[in-house]
Amino acid sequence: MELTFDALSKNYGKKQALIGFSAELTGGIYGLLGPNGAGKSTLMNILTGNLRQTAGEIRFNGAEIRSLGAAFRGRVGYMPQQQTLYPGFTAERFLLYMASLRRMPRARALERIDWALGAVGLSDVRGKTIRSLSGGMKQRLLLAQAILDEPDILILDEPTAGLDPRQRIAVRNLIAEIALQKIVIVSTHVVPDVEYVASELLLLSEGRLLRKASPAELTHELAGQVWEAELAESELPAAQAAGTVCGIARVDAGHIRVRLLAEKQPPFACRPLAPELEDVYLHYFGAEDGL
Repeated sequence: MELTFDALSKNYGKKQALIGFSAELTGGIYGLLGPNGAGKSTLMNILTGNLRQTAGEIRFNGAEIRSLGAAFRGRVGYMPQQQTLYPGFTAERFLLYMASLRRMPRARALERIDWALGAVGLSDVRGKTIRSLSGGMKQRLLLAQAILDEPDILILDEPTAGLDPRQRIAVRNLIAEIALQKIVIVSTHVVPDVEYVASELLLLSEGRLLRKASPAELTHELAGQVWEAELAESELPAAQAAGTVCGIARVDAGHIRVRLLAEKQPPFACRPLAPELEDVYLHYFGAEDGL
């Protein structure tokens, strides 16, 4: 199974949302990381057929996806970020409706609905209306509809938004479990959600693909560039001038512990730390987010 993006571009008038995006994906989980406006949503909307690209193409197993039409769309599961649900539907009725749109036979639909509700921990609320569900439950219902028809390609836009830490871990583990023999693309700002499950990360900025590499490769490249120092609060400007501040914790009155990203050892007492994926994010995108 192979999904190929070949010089994909998208313009909105004079604005270039995607610029020559090229990547080859096979089975596994891919984390799509980038700041707001990087082009992540544009990429996903082109892949799901909601937008047409300005140039380039996407191929699935060698065939251009627009030529495949419904045959390709039937192999895709999509979880949007927005909770665009029908408040008067029960959770079960909503999934039955989604199954009908996918033209699933009723017997199979009922079987898969039982599985999907159980997988996302919603079996006990299947008869409740969507308006009565919490935000986290609605988010899990969106995931349930995305995995309902056992798609080959699963596209998840901020899948853990609104979930508490326990639910986030459960969803993350479910994604890893169902990713066998599938292509899963996870777009998220919650870096730990992809740090532990993604085989590769795609770093996108201003419509361009900056890097495609494993989390281990990306963190290894920052070896020797992450530092920790205990400073007086008055010394914080000096730390900010030396690099990107990744974290601040109070030690006691007047003193702080600072995690710092800097290519060279800062000009004050500090010790090296092992890089983490959040450091990688700040290395590539911190300046764009005004950090």
